Amino acid sequence: MIAITLALAVSISTTITSVADVPDNIKSIIEKTQSFGIGRYPISFWNYTNLVAHGQYMDEAEVAEWADAGFTVPQSPNYNPSDEKQKTHILNMLDWAHEYGMKLILCDPRCYARKGTNDELVSPDYAQGVYSAVEDFGKHPALFGFHVGDEPDADMKEAFFECYRIQTEVAPELHPFANLLPFFPGIEKRAGTDTWANYLDEYSSKSNADLLSYDCYAQMNPGDAGWHNYYQNLKLYREASIRNGIPFWNTILSVGHFRYKCPNYDEIRWQFNTSLACGANGILWFFYYMREPHDNYRLSPVDELWDKTQTYYDIRRVQRNFHRRYGDLFNKLVCTKVMFSPSAYGDGKVFEADGIISKISPDRNGHPILIGEFTDIDGNRYVMIVNNSITESVNVGITFTGEDARAFSWNWSGNEYEGGAYCASGMTRDANGLTIRHWLAPGQEAMYRVVSESAKNEPILAK
Repeated sequence: MIAITLALAVSISTTITSVADVPDNIKSIIEKTQSFGIGRYPISFWNYTNLVAHGQYMDEAEVAEWADAGFTVPQSPNYNPSDEKQKTHILNMLDWAHEYGMKLILCDPRCYARKGTNDELVSPDYAQGVYSAVEDFGKHPALFGFHVGDEPDADMKEAFFECYRIQTEVAPELHPFANLLPFFPGIEKRAGTDTWANYLDEYSSKSNADLLSYDCYAQMNPGDAGWHNYYQNLKLYREASIRNGIPFWNTILSVGHFRYKCPNYDEIRWQFNTSLACGANGILWFFYYMREPHDNYRLSPVDELWDKTQTYYDIRRVQRNFHRRYGDLFNKLVCTKVMFSPSAYGDGKVFEADGIISKISPDRNGHPILIGEFTDIDGNRYVMIVNNSITESVNVGITFTGEDARAFSWNWSGNEYEGGAYCASGMTRDANGLTIRHWLAPGQEAMYRVVSESAKNEPILAK
């Protein structure tokens, strides 16, 4: 059976004497995320439509619905930039995105990675294609960057990395988007590497990458093995993010296919919150538009008849709630430690009391809990705990270390206040610290900022 885990987000802060106490790689991740200029937390979706077949649907009302559903940096449809009508359509979509407070990742064919022939690593006309794309769209304030490509194999790896680097050289003010393979046993040969850590480090250095991005859907497969793979990927990409000082984005599943189930509301919330707790600096959904029936893909947010499914409304609810309560908070944070209780997934760490949290106490023995600790650029400390249960609610207490511990949370208007989170059911204080109990539905979170003398002495990065 798939184990039930607890998703409760707790944010803890303390005052430290100097920004220099925060490692440079942590500061780099926060600064890079904020340089994206999105404002709110990056949320995107994979878009496999094109303007020839689906242009009639890509109007201002559709772009407004992306914003209304809580997306902040969606992908554009594919288009032919040599067709002036399509080019104008994309410029209009950029205008609409700007009006509704979003940026777009443009799926421009001139910018997709292309391998060269003979002794040429990259197609000789690739850089000129990027220059042309930048000339057409690069000055628009709603352009995030151009799509480089998806999941390069070993024979494409070096060209893929170089194409990303060319984009950063041609337009350093933009942020290319490229997606890498997820890790699973045996994938190293396909990716052309010896270890996944080396693969991610090589990508980061050779491509001069702005961010790491990947997709993993194993969590929607039956059995514990899928959850182990899901958390293993989050661990590998989070650690690579910290080593290289760049943020990482995780693609999670909105579409049932193969053996992957169609996620319900609780599973959508669980995927979103566990990604946050494990440090994802952005989230994408695979995918948004069905286009036409194929294989056993089913129940995308917009289906093959161009009707909105329950998946759309579930994602919209999760994202709108998140933005309303937390605003840009997670753009200012980096996850520094992830722990599980009572047992770990994906080579993770089992919970141990530290200078921030001294105890986790669910009302049912063995209810698994996911804990993520965070910092901001000033060294304030945060913790996120998530109800990994996709089926059961739990009443859980979290004890913040220290007799002087104070907890702060955020209200429905996104304003910080001192006291229990919106789902809190009680608060007590004793020699062990401040304990707050909560009722959490499957996948639900609670978020705190905690100030205590004990947290001051906790290392920023776990050893």
